[in-house]
Amino acid sequence: MSDLKTVKLESDQSRTLKKAIRELKPIQIWDWLFRSCELNGRVLLSEGVITAEDLEECIDKGKCKKLSIRLPAWCILQCLLRSAKLHVNGLLISDGVELTDFTWPKDKVLEWLFGPLVIMKEQMKGLHLDENEESCLRTLIMANSNERPEDWEGSGFSSGDMVRRAQLQAILRRLQGMVASLSILPTFRRRFNSLVKSLYVDAVEVGGLSMEDVHPRIKGKLAALLEERRNHDKNNEKENCNVELV
Repeated sequence: MSDLKTVKLESDQSRTLKKAIRELKPIQIWDWLFRSCELNGRVLLSEGVITAEDLEECIDKGKCKKLSIRLPAWCILQCLLRSAKLHVNGLLISDGVELTDFTWPKDKVLEWLFGPLVIMKEQMKGLHLDENEESCLRTLIMANSNERPEDWEGSGFSSGDMVRRAQLQAILRRLQGMVASLSILPTFRRRFNSLVKSLYVDAVEVGGLSMEDVHPRIKGKLAALLEERRNHDKNNEKENCNVELV
């Protein structure tokens, strides 16, 4: 009887292990990244780090370099900082799932990302960043040049150690370079364009931007986006009502 219990326990543990290391699908990585960009983009928009002008340039003129590279890089940086602080082996994404070499998708587009990201996370862990330095890095990756240690003069970065600055700048440049490579992919560009439009609608709906301030060339697009958002919300309300009535 004891042997049967042992076999059952080992079988249960095996199933649990297989479930724990189940490989994620590429769409789940994309979903996490753009959901993170959406949530953090709203915060950065409310703080003025991202401006309505940035969004307008992207929608109207297609000039999305600042947003399409720096915003995703900001979100991945946040993931790296959190993972380093919590001493996880892999990468801890926002919903509490740890990405490891076992769970990362074996996808030609994404598989080259995991190794370099883990290396950057380990480099940050080895530098033992304090809260001020982490906060400054989030600002610097969005707003500053990160080519030379001297570029951070007057930035508020607490450490004057030029070697330390150079190490961190190299990490930020590499991270932005990786995102730049991703940004040329059709999947990335399509989803990011949709994200920018959503953030622009958010800016209008929360009162951060009035219709009078909207560029004339964008007003038509904005009206269509607002109508689409209202229809989407109405459909969600109907679905919720139907669920409650069942």
